[in-house]
Amino acid sequence: MEDQGYGMLLTSTQADETAQHFYRKLGYKDCGGLIIDLPQYAQPMELFLIKTIPFK
Repeated sequence: MEDQGYGMLLTSTQADETAQHFYRKLGYKDCGGLIIDLPQYAQPMELFLIKTIPFK
C-alpha cells in the first residue's frame, strides 16, 4: 500500500469478534462504528479502525 502512495489504512470487524484486539496490537485506532438496529437486520456493531502508513 505504501509503494502505491496510500497514507492510511482502514479496516473493519464486528465488535463481538476478537480480530479487533489483533488490529489494535498492530497500531490501529478506533475511528467509528455502524449500528443497524432494525429488528429484522440486527447484528453486532461494525467497528472501524484506522492506521497511518509512515513515510520512509
